[in-house]
Amino acid sequence: MSLAHTYRNSSHTAERVAAEVRRAIRHQELLPGEHVRQSWWAEHVGVSSASTREALKVLVSEQLLTYDAHRGYFVTRIDTFEMSQIYRIRRLLEGEVLATIGWPDDVQLKRIRSAMDAVIECVRRGDGHGALEGARAVSLSVFDLSPLDLIVQETMRFWDRAAAYRALELASVEDPGGARVAAFYAQFWDLLKKQDREGLIALNTEQRNDIPMRFENR
Repeated sequence: MSLAHTYRNSSHTAERVAAEVRRAIRHQELLPGEHVRQSWWAEHVGVSSASTREALKVLVSEQLLTYDAHRGYFVTRIDTFEMSQIYRIRRLLEGEVLATIGWPDDVQLKRIRSAMDAVIECVRRGDGHGALEGARAVSLSVFDLSPLDLIVQETMRFWDRAAAYRALELASVEDPGGARVAAFYAQFWDLLKKQDREGLIALNTEQRNDIPMRFENR
């Protein structure tokens, strides 16, 4: 059944397709490794092939999809063993960094808060790529408060290696209005302002453990 009637004609057609593919991934109607057929989605949503191709390229930039020039678009595969290792390394490295950060001054706090708000707004708009880039900016702004330059570099390298898993996790969870992301950042912000180092490390550890566990239990 076509979804064309569910959208206003003024809606941006590529955004319509991207939103529907994200929804299908979230509800496991599209599974990791599954072929995303451009012609089927164009007909399903009721838009042109050009708009559908634009949408799929956006989803590749968000790392929800991968592209093969000879075979087309596919939902990014999940390697749970690799993911568990990456998130274990992240938990250890980020714990070391958070244990050594200097507490931000008012200017730095304002910059961090602004970055957090930008992420929340991207989630509300359904801008997955913007949300992921913004989340990276938030983490880097906090980690840069540590004097452990080499460890921070390695921390961000593994942060980037987890990008595909983070994108799939973001798309797999219902989060109306960005409430889940806003709640996490509110908690992180409160701990940062109170200079509660143990609380920050515990919250970070909880999140790093949560994502691999969620995928393993699907």
